[in-house]
Amino acid sequence: MPNPELVKDPALLTDAVPEAGSSKLVVTFGRFIRHRVGMIALAVLILVILAAIIMPLLWPYGYSEITPDLSQSPSLEHPMGTDTLGRDLLALVLRGMQQSLLIAFSVTVIACVIGVVLGVVAGYFGSFVDATVMRAVDLVLTLPTLALAAFLGSLVAGGGVSWLGLAMVLGSLMWTSVARLVRGVVLSLRELPFVDAARVMGAGPVRIMFRHLVPNVSDHIVVAGTLMFGVAILAESSLSFLGFGVQPPDTSLGLLVANAQSAVLTRPWLFYFPGLLIITIVLSVNYVGEGLRDAFNPRSSPTNPLATPRRGRGGKQRADRRPVTGQRSVTDRKPSTNANAVDGSTVDTDPQAPAKALIKVTDLSVRFGSQAAVDSISLEIQPGEVVALVGESGSGKSLTGLSLVGLLPNNAVGSGSVVFNGDELSDLTFGQWRRYRGRRIAMILQDPSTTLNPVLTIGAQFEDSMRLSAPVSRTEARRRTIELMASVAIKDAPARLDQYPHQLSGGMRQRIAIALAMVHDPDLIIADEPTTALDVTVQAQVMATLAVARERTGAAMLFITHDLALVAGIADRVAVMYQGKIVEDQDVFSLFEAPRSDYTRKLLSLAPRIDGKAVERQ
Repeated sequence: MPNPELVKDPALLTDAVPEAGSSKLVVTFGRFIRHRVGMIALAVLILVILAAIIMPLLWPYGYSEITPDLSQSPSLEHPMGTDTLGRDLLALVLRGMQQSLLIAFSVTVIACVIGVVLGVVAGYFGSFVDATVMRAVDLVLTLPTLALAAFLGSLVAGGGVSWLGLAMVLGSLMWTSVARLVRGVVLSLRELPFVDAARVMGAGPVRIMFRHLVPNVSDHIVVAGTLMFGVAILAESSLSFLGFGVQPPDTSLGLLVANAQSAVLTRPWLFYFPGLLIITIVLSVNYVGEGLRDAFNPRSSPTNPLATPRRGRGGKQRADRRPVTGQRSVTDRKPSTNANAVDGSTVDTDPQAPAKALIKVTDLSVRFGSQAAVDSISLEIQPGEVVALVGESGSGKSLTGLSLVGLLPNNAVGSGSVVFNGDELSDLTFGQWRRYRGRRIAMILQDPSTTLNPVLTIGAQFEDSMRLSAPVSRTEARRRTIELMASVAIKDAPARLDQYPHQLSGGMRQRIAIALAMVHDPDLIIADEPTTALDVTVQAQVMATLAVARERTGAAMLFITHDLALVAGIADRVAVMYQGKIVEDQDVFSLFEAPRSDYTRKLLSLAPRIDGKAVERQ
């Protein structure tokens, strides 16, 4: 059972607040430096880059300088030998590395940026946007990349293009593979509950796409980018060999290899030295990409979910007793308007004044084609009241909850009226919905393992939610997060901030989902079967946490469940739903003592009773 004393003494919270945690980039870098192969590859790549930048300044020969030593094999004077014109091959290789690295990295960046943006937009919006982007992909795929790039290069005076021009041409033609990959992953991710949770908190499409979806695709993007790096070098080599890329007296590694193919048996050093460097660079980039893939995706490498992370930086804690600003304390909440509040208090209201419903649903229907999943239901929830919506799976309970926050599936058609605190919600635009979702109406979805974003730490998800309403500093966000987590009886809250959802138990994740719903002090909390797939002990803990959340916020609650045994301890009123219709709506005591509906009696007959009696079926 949660202990309310956890939040009565501010010292219990402020003394345990650690310094602001490391940013995502710092955490990612920390995981990357523990990847040995990736670090070795990075060291090799850095050495190659430094050699390409520094050695041309120190080497006595220039890449275009002709010496009297024609076709000389490697020697002390010319470590890589010379070509048929007497040019020092080491100087040519150094210049070639500069050009090849610039072109390959530029092509990779340009193609990945275009591909990621178009892929995530197509995958997230689907429908016409998806069809348009995919037809553009099909069109580009039908174009012969090398032939088109060669044609564009031939339009430039002198028969060649600059490294930047070549990179832009290749990048604008090679983005299709990245776009198709990202689009495919986003199509599967957009249906997961953590995306719905972001919408419920009021996040816009751009924020959802680039804050929540792109990080989940980052490991795929890294892999695609590293593969494209090698393809870019080969494409540049082919164009240069055909005379439409880098042209003499300038050079690139690909051009050196292409020109030396005919002399591989007579002057092998001209072929093997630049060829080995290409292999070294491509392998280094691929292994660096493997390390980055594991670093960006915390689930790609094995972790110990029972390990306790260090608190703050250097394992130290900071005592900072400054009051939290910009956000209300969990003890500074609006009073409960429910006469049956946990503390037994009542609201000082005019008994003659008619009760005004916080939310009023009238003739709400949800249809999939000709099939009505929710059929003309009406429901009211008073301020501070807990209404349980009970029914078997498929009765339309979850669709009803989603209707109240405007998150019906794309193929569903809703009708009817939803009035929240006097405001009609049924015809709101997405921008207007953001004033209500998360801020005034919070929703706790069924499965916390998919509701929480798997690649963001717990602290980052709270911080992201807080910044949807107003700017907040990182230190303040972490202090506020610890306060909320402590209010739902999460032990060692500071240590949980830098953990990921997969490192926590199911019950812990559900408590965090409840705490996230309390971030903006909502007027209504919709809890959609929050105890699904939890064992009995954890169910009891989660239900106690919901009771605490309700008491702390004073919010009304719509509690959706199929288990009548959970209803008695939390609900003031129960609405029973069957085949899309509400067949009974009574206060909780009357429903258990004298159910009116046949269906309700059948449900009650399945619920365990301490006295051993069963509700008589009629």
